[in-house]
Amino acid sequence: MRGRSLTALFRRRRNCHARESSSRMRMQRRIWGGVFAFLFAVILAGCGENGKVGIVSGTITDVDGNPVADAEVFAANAINSRTRSLHNGTYYLTNVPDRFTIIRARAVINGIEYTGQNVAQVFENEQSKNVNIMIAPASRQGAVEGFVRDALGRGIEGARVFAGGALSSAFAVTDRRGFYRIAGLPAGYEYPIVASAPDYENDKRTVSIVAGETALVSFTLNDSRNRPVQAPLNLTATAWTLPRVLTATRSTPHERDAYNAIRALFDDKPRPRRTVASRSTSDYWIEIDLSWDYEEQLSLLGYGIYRGRTIEELNRNAIAFLRDPLADFFADLDPALQPNVTYYYEMVALNTDYLNDLPGTVSGRSNRVSARPFTPIAITRPFPNEIVDGLILQWTPVPNADYYLVLIYDRFPDYQVAPYFPTDLNNPGAAKVLAPATSLVYTGPTLVSGRTYYAVVLAFTNNRNTRAISQIVPFQAR
Repeated sequence: MRGRSLTALFRRRRNCHARESSSRMRMQRRIWGGVFAFLFAVILAGCGENGKVGIVSGTITDVDGNPVADAEVFAANAINSRTRSLHNGTYYLTNVPDRFTIIRARAVINGIEYTGQNVAQVFENEQSKNVNIMIAPASRQGAVEGFVRDALGRGIEGARVFAGGALSSAFAVTDRRGFYRIAGLPAGYEYPIVASAPDYENDKRTVSIVAGETALVSFTLNDSRNRPVQAPLNLTATAWTLPRVLTATRSTPHERDAYNAIRALFDDKPRPRRTVASRSTSDYWIEIDLSWDYEEQLSLLGYGIYRGRTIEELNRNAIAFLRDPLADFFADLDPALQPNVTYYYEMVALNTDYLNDLPGTVSGRSNRVSARPFTPIAITRPFPNEIVDGLILQWTPVPNADYYLVLIYDRFPDYQVAPYFPTDLNNPGAAKVLAPATSLVYTGPTLVSGRTYYAVVLAFTNNRNTRAISQIVPFQAR
């Protein structure tokens, strides 16, 4: 994997989207020279001319952060740019115009239409990630709008205003007057809202969104002072190897809830996922979740995320620029991730003077973390919908796993449905099977004749930083 330069991204943004800075800033700044690597070094194309398109990916969720499957996702005012979200809420949208583009999502849930939107900054032939959209009934949505001005009361063109949500931040870009509007926000919630622009310090407020109403929130940004920013603290990495199709039979309307409910049982800090969506041609995919402690900082522009298979590669290869001062989570779903390969991660924080030729605009590196994803795991007994008389479970071995955990549900898994076996996940008893064993003779609570149950097996390392989850297999007790 080649190293990639942060410089290329910001040169592109300066040339194509100079509105993110004031005219004063455009006159004085020059792009910082290639010390840090970044994904967008390969961007060589123009600036939104007719016919130039890119890719947008992200996740569709409800207001609680639960993924929404089969939602229609489309780019506003674009031809042939439509897709549908997968069972875990992720989407992959092609043919999106090369510019700031509104991405909309729509789904019908229990006969009610849910909608939502977000803004994507799209570059030709590149993938814009983390464009996540919360949806809610139109009757339960509100908006926030206002102006972003400098200390002299002049509008700041190209500033970004972020509204933190259940999954990630929605944002808007100000026009020449400094005006912004974020529509489609689910009502009944308080949102942290931050205005941010290069060469200015951030301004953070809180806003309550009321259905059918528009809240008015304006910001005054003071000139930046090149304040040092703190490197992300307590960075952690958790690797998941996931089945491409969760259930061993046809999909169900609640499949997305089952998938995430099982994972939530083992999250030390349960949270919705800021997913970087990508399609895979294999029967599984790998996700490496990064999380860190959120710390409010006046001069925080965003984060650079680095990954490498060696320390040398880690030092020069950035995979993402997370332009969100409210972020505390990133999910790496790069299709290049492979099982049984060690990946190292570090992060830096960038301050709002990053685009200027000034020292100290980038923090030191965070603590280094590593992840080595498992190979996939699959249940081989019972067969889907098998009628069993005396339950024996078997599954494929996972190299480097320390133990397996067998879960049996008496209803289809959901957030409100606890495992039938074991009854206590902190003391799983016989449900915990030490490697290299790959089978279990069931000795748990009685299985009721004729009833359908659901089996799933997870593989873990002892520190639980590496995990794999099998498909869900339904079976009946004789």
